[in-house]
Amino acid sequence: MPPRLPIPSVGTAIARCLARPFSSSAPVALGPRSNTISHRLSKLDQDRGGPSRSGGGRGGDAAARMLERYKSKAEHRLREKTAQLESLKNQQVSNDYLRQMPRRWMPGDVYSPHDLSPIEMQKWRKRSLRDVDVVDALGFNPLDMYKNFTLVEHFTTPSGMINHSKLTRLRPVNQRKVAKMIRRVQGMGLYPSVHAHPEMLRDRFFPSHRGGSNA
Repeated sequence: MPPRLPIPSVGTAIARCLARPFSSSAPVALGPRSNTISHRLSKLDQDRGGPSRSGGGRGGDAAARMLERYKSKAEHRLREKTAQLESLKNQQVSNDYLRQMPRRWMPGDVYSPHDLSPIEMQKWRKRSLRDVDVVDALGFNPLDMYKNFTLVEHFTTPSGMINHSKLTRLRPVNQRKVAKMIRRVQGMGLYPSVHAHPEMLRDRFFPSHRGGSNA
């Protein structure tokens, strides 16, 4: 029995016989598959401008891009920091101007140039808090210290008047007690009402007699 031809070979031969009369060009012999693949790879390398397996050019481009990205980020951070410093500086200048003008103007307020003078601004300035109250710090009752002429002199002027609370820095309660003590000692005639006590004047003009020394 004669050997049978494989079915794909028979089909391929029949297709070639049928397609040959309709083709006007001569058949071209195809090379091996490996040659076709190498040809395509070489063509791809030529299009890219370098060998396919050497990564020197692409590595240099990546490093350049990374350096450019780092520079752009650094410049962006520098611009942000400069903007923040400028904003803080402008805010400080604005706060300084507001501190010099204690009055807060509201929309619709009518003012004259005289209202912007330092004298008028002083009226709107807040009072500073008291530093130390001597009476509270020492813990004594001023009404019991009317015989202490040094204390009385501290809270009176050279002409015998009572010092204001702005000078004494006392609380209103202690200021009233000190004023009552001074009026009491002046009313009793123990302390002059027009000048300092003679003992205070003697110590001021004759310091050598201070402390009862007879030198």
